[in-house]
Amino acid sequence: MLFSNGALYFTGNLRITTSHDQSIDIFLAKIVNPGLMTQLSFNKKTKSVACFDHYLVGNAALGSDFLDMMENMKFENAYALINQFFIEGETYGLILQQSGTVKFCRNNHELRKTLFVCTFLSRKDYKARITFINRSVLLISILVAIFTIAMSVGLSKAVTDPIRQLRNAMVGLKRGERITRLPTPHTEEIADLFHGFDEMSVQIAQDKQELSLQLNEITHIKDYTDTIFDSIQEKILVINSAFIIEKANQSFLNYCGKAENMVVGCNIDEVSLALFDEPIHASIRAIMTAAKPMDTQIRRSTHGHSFEIKFYPLLDKERDPPSINCIMIIEDVTARLAYEEKIRLAEKLASLSMLSAGVAHEINNPLSSILINIQNLISTEYVPERLEDLKLIEQETKRIARIVHNLLEFASCSTKVERITDVNYSVEKVLRLLGYSIKKESSIIISTELSASLPHAAIREDEFNEILINLIKNAIEAIGSEGQITIKTIYLQEKSMVECSVDDTGQGIPESILPRIFDPFFSTKGDYGNSGLGLSIVYGLVQEFNGEIEVESKEGYGSCIRIRLPVANLSL
Repeated sequence: MLFSNGALYFTGNLRITTSHDQSIDIFLAKIVNPGLMTQLSFNKKTKSVACFDHYLVGNAALGSDFLDMMENMKFENAYALINQFFIEGETYGLILQQSGTVKFCRNNHELRKTLFVCTFLSRKDYKARITFINRSVLLISILVAIFTIAMSVGLSKAVTDPIRQLRNAMVGLKRGERITRLPTPHTEEIADLFHGFDEMSVQIAQDKQELSLQLNEITHIKDYTDTIFDSIQEKILVINSAFIIEKANQSFLNYCGKAENMVVGCNIDEVSLALFDEPIHASIRAIMTAAKPMDTQIRRSTHGHSFEIKFYPLLDKERDPPSINCIMIIEDVTARLAYEEKIRLAEKLASLSMLSAGVAHEINNPLSSILINIQNLISTEYVPERLEDLKLIEQETKRIARIVHNLLEFASCSTKVERITDVNYSVEKVLRLLGYSIKKESSIIISTELSASLPHAAIREDEFNEILINLIKNAIEAIGSEGQITIKTIYLQEKSMVECSVDDTGQGIPESILPRIFDPFFSTKGDYGNSGLGLSIVYGLVQEFNGEIEVESKEGYGSCIRIRLPVANLSL
């Protein structure tokens, strides 16, 4: 390519060789102008332009912006594609191709520049065709939609209505309505669906009837079991491993005076019963940990009732892993214990009576002989010193006789029915009976403060003696070898009751065990003490005769037990 005098030329060399081996060189040059560029475009709707540096020739009206674009454009290949270029308001696609080198002179210097041939393809027909295609697709879509709607409307009676009918039947079946057989539609597939629904509804109705019968039977069994459970007079609790009450019978609810919703689901400590102390918790834990197959405890409530509490394991298989619950059965054994105490007391008194009869037979006869001989000696003795000794022997012999008489009188199991006792006289008699053994075995001092104007108490003398002996014995055991016991009697006119108190200077009772001192078989002395029935007997006898009992104690300072008995009606 050659650029000269403001024009661009295609140039070329042609050498022709003759038959005589002569060569003729022909120089060809073709000017590049808009006409040539038009001839090079086979499509009339395309435009072509040749350009290099700032020179531009072709059949397209291009401005300086095109030349600026070409100057700033970087080519990675021999050609480039631009999808959108505007010429005179019309959109063209542009193809740029490097087509050789142009030689030209500038300022007496030969320069070479790359020639670009730019082909512009009009997109007007392309857009028109795209618009036509879009409109055709839209029209076809509308026609298809109209056809689909028409088909849906035409098939609604054959498909939609039966399905709606089936749906309504399913909703009714869910509500528990009795479903009759559905009319069979004409469509085979839907007809099969209707037949399947009919069979399912019939089977559900049968299953529902059987389930209802089974539920009624289960409900009847549960009600019957609950009736038996609530009819049991013993108080029954079911406690889980978290010490939560899972079930309680009516007897327990009546005892604690609470409704079922205030007991079931609560911790046993929230029930606030004095029966549920730490030893009860220990027994429950022993059952739940399988440390014991069963356990039993005896408790006495503040209302004067004695309870036998039994603990049994209950395996809960519904939990994973299975756990052991505890069944607690609380039985009121007040009457039984009282009956057993009376039998024990009767047997004791019967044994004492037999022993006393033997003692009286063996001792009274020798005593009578000794007393007669001493009295004979006194009548014949004139030496003052010896007479004084004989009178002392006579006095002590008579005291022995009184002691034996008191012992026989106390253990005689008297059958008198009068509930009348001279409390002061009984106190003195019991002290005469116990005084010698107390002085012999310890240095305990027993003093009395007896009211002179004390009325008789409404209790049998034997029972009062039993109460007083147990209280004195308990005080002696609390004191040990040295201390003081004070027995007081007083008339409480405002209550119309006789009060007898036994006050000791012993060790006192710890506050933690104070509520349990009247429980049967409860003892802090272990194998070296008594059977734990002394204070329990006292409590039972006081309650039997409508009395009251009160305990004051401070550990390290001693205890005071007061019993109050109604005044006897001497007019009866």
